[in-house]
Amino acid sequence: MDLSSYLEFLGNNLLFNISIILIGFILGWFMYSKIILRKINLRDALFEKDNLAAWIEFLGAFIFPTLYLAAKAIEGSADENVFIDLLICIGYEVGFIVIFTILRLFSDIIIKQISPPDVEGRISLNNEVYNQKNVSAALFSATLSIISVSFIRFIDFMPDEIFASMFKVSSIIIFTLLAFVVYSLILRAKTTLFKEIFVDNNPAAGVAVAGFILAVETILTNIVEFQVEFDFIDLLIFSAIGLLVFVVLAFILKWLFTKILKVDIWSEVYEQNNIGAAIGQVVLYVGIANIIIHFLK
Repeated sequence: MDLSSYLEFLGNNLLFNISIILIGFILGWFMYSKIILRKINLRDALFEKDNLAAWIEFLGAFIFPTLYLAAKAIEGSADENVFIDLLICIGYEVGFIVIFTILRLFSDIIIKQISPPDVEGRISLNNEVYNQKNVSAALFSATLSIISVSFIRFIDFMPDEIFASMFKVSSIIIFTLLAFVVYSLILRAKTTLFKEIFVDNNPAAGVAVAGFILAVETILTNIVEFQVEFDFIDLLIFSAIGLLVFVVLAFILKWLFTKILKVDIWSEVYEQNNIGAAIGQVVLYVGIANIIIHFLK
């Protein structure tokens, strides 16, 4: 490439894409501060109160999704009409905030059902994260962010692809909800997920559920990306197979691990609040997810 080609690449791709990222970041911050934080003073929480939960929420629910979705919007070379990339970026940011807000509101409704009577219904994600400094609640919020990003990244704003993208998103929604329900039901035999997170303030529980959802979304999103030609039935079948294999392998490997070390992982995470054990469980989940997606290629 000659100098003019490099300069053309710099002008058409790099500089404009940086502008898109900056615009997306500013727009994301405006919506995040006005819709999610509302009256909360983020600067005070992060730097005056040294609130670790606020940092986790800020990084997981704003920095990561904003930059990641902006990067997805500019993926590949710039469009012939560069403003299309900008509109896609804006669409991603708006869509993320909308879905993330809906998930948060839905979670608040569920949380209120397990609120102890002495808190007078004051349990909410913002209260737990920014006032109670609940790290587990911040990790749960980051989990909702992971789910939201998984939905949004497959929305195609082009008219000829919009319906196919809606089917892709719906498959991820269906299996994410199914996986979350199964996870909650398994825990319900001994404890309740929302109780562990919002009443007991157990950070290990937050780490464990975040890792589980990350593994599930890794499997589902990669299955969508593997499809050369979109087929909704095939997508549903492969998603079901992938998650079934994930559950079976996770059960077998956790059983072997507990037998070898002679330790009760469930007790370590949900009774001893052992964050290290929860991180080990996350590594296991994500490792199995990567094995599965390579198997399904």
